[in-house]
Amino acid sequence: MLNSTDLALECYEEKEKTKLSGVKIREDNNLTTVEVLNDSGVKAIGKPVGKYYTLKLKSFVNDTDLLDGRLELFSSVLSSLLPDGVSSVLVIGLGNKKITADALGPVSSEFILSTRHITSDAKFDVGIDGLFSVACVNTGVLGDTGIESAEIVNGIVSQIKPSCVITVDALAASSAERLGTTVQFSDSGISPGSGVGNHRHEISKKTLGIPVISIGIPTVVNTAVIGHSDEPLFVTPREIDRIIQQGAKLIGMGINVCLQKNLSVEDLLALVG
Repeated sequence: MLNSTDLALECYEEKEKTKLSGVKIREDNNLTTVEVLNDSGVKAIGKPVGKYYTLKLKSFVNDTDLLDGRLELFSSVLSSLLPDGVSSVLVIGLGNKKITADALGPVSSEFILSTRHITSDAKFDVGIDGLFSVACVNTGVLGDTGIESAEIVNGIVSQIKPSCVITVDALAASSAERLGTTVQFSDSGISPGSGVGNHRHEISKKTLGIPVISIGIPTVVNTAVIGHSDEPLFVTPREIDRIIQQGAKLIGMGINVCLQKNLSVEDLLALVG
């Protein structure tokens, strides 16, 4: 069967073992860490070497307010993955805004506070000196642009030279219960579309030369996995519009809270929320 999940935790669970060579797992309340240590771990669960954090949250379907500690928790997880001495970040929204289930990246970008273009004098004049340098771009999809997302990212990185790249993309899960209730963070980069069998060029430290952090929320599940079809067909919940909007807001605002230490959550919400 087609590998039907982007979640390292589900890859681990599918082995039905408590211990795998080259893989370390830790659980702390709603946060589970899967660490792939070496080639043995790569072979065991089919994920590149790196750390994968799976954050379990309440469903975004009935979500109305982010001021309940989730932004701080999100920020804490992201901070632990940022490289030492990071001074600038490029946020990449991956996916197709025309398809709701694939629009997480582009919609998340709408909540990112981009600051790279603001000069030091301008920051001082408006009283927001100390802003962290952030740039943000959506790559679109190959069918519309004729350019691989990885090629676009590589070109931008070579021009603006950020310290780190953060990618945001919709993910596939093998459990319907994780749709819209899970956020995965990883420092291993991303191969867009891999969970639905549409592997695109890798975006990672290996290909860009700088750290790449990937963030995603599962929005589709394979019906073959949940027993409704023998063919690999990916479906999404009927509440997907709400999941994308609220999930994107959490990701965008979570990135802002993590990077813009000199602004309060309320100020950030007023600026982009």
